[in-house]
Amino acid sequence: MLRYKSLEPLKRLVPAAVSLIALSTTGAYAENNFDCFGLATDRDLPTVEGKDGVFFRIKTDLRLNHPFSDQSIEHIAELSRALAENGTTLIFVPIPTKSVTMPDYLPPEAALYGFDLDIAIAVHDDILDRLNAAGVATVDAREAMLETEDGDLPFFRSDFHWSASGARETARAIGDLIQKLPAYADLDQTEFETTPLGVDIAFSGMRRQLQENCLKTLPEAETMTYETHAVETLDLGEGGLDLFGDEEITTQVALLGTSFSDNEVNNFDGFLAEYSNLEVVNYALTGGNQFGAMTSYLTSTEFQETRPRFLVWENPVYTNLAQYGDQPMRELIAAAGQTCTVPLEGQMDEDNQVISIDLTSYDLGPDDTIFLDIHRLAGTSANFLFHSNDGLKRNKTIERGERLSRTGRFYMPLSGLWADGAASVDISTSGPFSTQPSVFACTTQSKEEI
Repeated sequence: MLRYKSLEPLKRLVPAAVSLIALSTTGAYAENNFDCFGLATDRDLPTVEGKDGVFFRIKTDLRLNHPFSDQSIEHIAELSRALAENGTTLIFVPIPTKSVTMPDYLPPEAALYGFDLDIAIAVHDDILDRLNAAGVATVDAREAMLETEDGDLPFFRSDFHWSASGARETARAIGDLIQKLPAYADLDQTEFETTPLGVDIAFSGMRRQLQENCLKTLPEAETMTYETHAVETLDLGEGGLDLFGDEEITTQVALLGTSFSDNEVNNFDGFLAEYSNLEVVNYALTGGNQFGAMTSYLTSTEFQETRPRFLVWENPVYTNLAQYGDQPMRELIAAAGQTCTVPLEGQMDEDNQVISIDLTSYDLGPDDTIFLDIHRLAGTSANFLFHSNDGLKRNKTIERGERLSRTGRFYMPLSGLWADGAASVDISTSGPFSTQPSVFACTTQSKEEI
């Protein structure tokens, strides 16, 4: 066994690592008000305790570089353009990390993990700058949440979600942006009023997990709760609002996102209605990862038939939009547009399990997408088995998680195939086809070109 009489040689080589080892093994944290142990080395949720009982996740809150590639920026910009061409304005809201929003509560040990506040803020601002430069309407939630009143924290102390205060200030910033956009003037506005209901405690899986490593009781995810309701409709014009007229009902604001939005305790959708003076329909989804809510909504009949005027997409900045390749974003772009207009004729097998399509007569490339509609609210997956002209095969699958809606619509991009494209494709789903499915090519080419 190798032994060192002194740690000095190691300290000269890797001072930060040695300090980290010492902290981890002795438990000598600068802040340890709850008799916690092993937080930093916890396998599932490595965490550090900051000031006044505020906890930070090491892998996300103390990360400097967030996976926001130029391709992800361009995909969001493409999605924004596709939505705009059909009457919907996208507002993208990256939720910042707790560290750049509440830096005064960081412990000194954050530096041992390489955390630098100036760099972290610069990275956050760079993402916003690149989104704005690409023409995406974007809200700086970090800047907004810095405006919370003294002592009113934007995030829960022992959880990574925002409190009602953080949600309120972010909603205020979104509302301000919406009112400056061209589409806003054409909408009937409604005055909303928000009233406090009293202090409540939100469920926190993170706090429950942290508590297993602490002897004293951790701070609850406690926040003032609110209720928002409509007061009166504003700016109706001379004719007023005709409840029984022929005018098409329009969703004014569709809210999409994660558990940050899908939580009654923080009243995010209510605040958004108050500060925008518009009706808000909340389609956010807890546990659906970065794409769950968006995929469920954009592939739904409801979206296709009643498109919102504004679509607010909230997404934590540390989630990677390229984590699953280009398919999820390409699917959203295709669903948002009106380019799936070229029918692809297929042959169903005798068991109604597989529909085969000869693609040789269609001039499709990697920028095009195949759209499958099975005409029923079912299907947890769709499998596309592509065949090359040389007899090679490549399998690509779309999986719908258990929390996602079963819309029966799947969009598969033709990227990642061969240089000369695919000669044919065999399409199957998680069950037999009950009716003849519809298959289209989503392409910017004209039908004559194909």
